Amino acid sequence: MQYRRLGRTEISVAPLGLGAWAMGGSVQTWGNVDDRESIAAIHMALDLGINLIDTAPFYGLGHSESVVGKALQGRRSAAVIATKCGAPIADHADGQPRRCLKRDSILRECDQSLRRLQTEWIDLYQCHWPDPDTPLRETMGALTHLFVMGAIRAIGLSNFSCEQLRGALEFGPVHAVQLPFSMIQTRAANDLIPFCHEHHIAVLACSPLARGLLTGKFSLEDSFEDLRSKDPDFTGNRFHRNLRLVDSLRAVAAEHDKSVAQLALSWVAGYPGITAALFGAKRPSQVVENAAAGGWTLPPQDRERIDALLGGGAHDL
Repeated sequence: MQYRRLGRTEISVAPLGLGAWAMGGSVQTWGNVDDRESIAAIHMALDLGINLIDTAPFYGLGHSESVVGKALQGRRSAAVIATKCGAPIADHADGQPRRCLKRDSILRECDQSLRRLQTEWIDLYQCHWPDPDTPLRETMGALTHLFVMGAIRAIGLSNFSCEQLRGALEFGPVHAVQLPFSMIQTRAANDLIPFCHEHHIAVLACSPLARGLLTGKFSLEDSFEDLRSKDPDFTGNRFHRNLRLVDSLRAVAAEHDKSVAQLALSWVAGYPGITAALFGAKRPSQVVENAAAGGWTLPPQDRERIDALLGGGAHDL
């Protein structure tokens, strides 16, 4: 894989990254999860050159971070660990986190994450969600302090708007932004991705497979009892429309002897302004399947065909 620079840092990442949400999830969220398979999946990712591992305390109330920490024992130098702050585990009530980006809370969360991850530093530390009750000056001050002290190597923001990003930049550096982006969810192409490109901020695209919808494995007969049961993309007319899109994509994928998932990942990873596409996995076989998108570039004419299917033209930065 050809590695890419993470914003203005000296960190390099593969165009695909491994998301560890499912590794910490409950059965109700992501189905059955086996820690041994999760650890094997992380090892497989590293073996295939995928070095960015994205996790968060929110994923299983610290369990995902603990699994990542166990998996990276003896292999820490091969990985770029990205985790998050802003939803303190102690403040979760009925599974719903309270957002908090106050200085003391961020510093405490960082210490807890370092212990669970069994590491002396975090490569990319991201605010998971904005906190409307805490001034950006205070939040960025805490992150900049951790950056200067060497506890973190880069500062990131997740789920922030352009206006919030602009405000954060007044008080410190932002090296990466994480946002949802896929063939089905392209809104960021209109504002966030161009903004990050203008300010030399790396973009990490989460949900590039739209919670599995773009794997091509679902049909109208499928029903869902996990997170997807409340996702409008998996219900009603939108589900029908999305499945029609997937059927159209099969022909493009087949021409290159690729799966729909590999096509969808390659489309996101190769989109102008995207640094890495983060796919989720619970077992090694899923990593192997998705990693095959990393060494393949979708031809321009096929990107145009897909843009036509999506109902819009290509976006050039």
